Amino acid sequence: MEIKYLKHNQIDKQKWDSGIENARNGLVYALSWFLDIVSPGWDALIIGDYETVMPLTYRNKLGVKYLYQPVFIQQLGIFSNKDITKEVVQNFITEVEKNFKFIEIQLNYANPELNNESFVLRNTQLIDISKPYDELISCYSKNHRKNLQKISESGLIINSNGNNTDFIDLMSKMFVKKEVDEINQIDLENLKQVIDYSLDNNFGEFYSGYLDDKLCAMAFFLKWKKRVIVYTALNDSGREVGAMFGLIDKYLQENSGQELLFDFAGSNIPGVKYRNLGFGAKNEVYFKVKINNLPIPFRWLKK
Repeated sequence: MEIKYLKHNQIDKQKWDSGIENARNGLVYALSWFLDIVSPGWDALIIGDYETVMPLTYRNKLGVKYLYQPVFIQQLGIFSNKDITKEVVQNFITEVEKNFKFIEIQLNYANPELNNESFVLRNTQLIDISKPYDELISCYSKNHRKNLQKISESGLIINSNGNNTDFIDLMSKMFVKKEVDEINQIDLENLKQVIDYSLDNNFGEFYSGYLDDKLCAMAFFLKWKKRVIVYTALNDSGREVGAMFGLIDKYLQENSGQELLFDFAGSNIPGVKYRNLGFGAKNEVYFKVKINNLPIPFRWLKK
């Protein structure tokens, strides 16, 4: 079927969201409210009456319109109420290349790889938490169970309180400490808006960790349909006692038995991936696509 390019003002947001909700691989990242926050003015490719869709998050630099992956969105790509074949992926990528000379985006777990060098393997880790907690914790690594014992001896207090201001402040300081330059204040403000919207619509909740009555770690759990995505922040004190192990374990304990996939939203970093797998998570792959068809003088383009 024909793939249509829709400018932002041509997109029927109600039909778009219905298409994402009915897709076999629908993700919260692809809902119109989320995209409006992190990539205002996004365009789209669609087939039919929004049965198969692909958001186009783009920017302009030096007169060049290019596709990029918004910060705090792990996966986008093609969403459909049908199986997504390699042919479908190829057709969408071909259409994208007609409109953008530079492309650096991440597809989603249901978008198969094409056999070319533009596709780069990425990882995320998931836990099916529909089982009782006793079964979940039995799958923890020996080291993780030791960490939980360490936490219980540290005096860490965990509750389900928290606010967006404290979370963004903690995250901002964490990124400064880690010298993460690619995430700026605008990105953090976008995340704050995402969290505000999620809280207002009962999509999410905070868990917070305290040592000696001082905040040291926070996690925001964003739940949409049957998938929970976690965003985390902590300081040196929280890292020293392994507070994030405690926050994640607390969430799993209190939400076990529900038909939910717990999505760590990463990681490709070996240490973080190891931590996630230590909770009994399974690895799931998706693909990053990078295509640079810019004329040679512009191939140095950065996001």
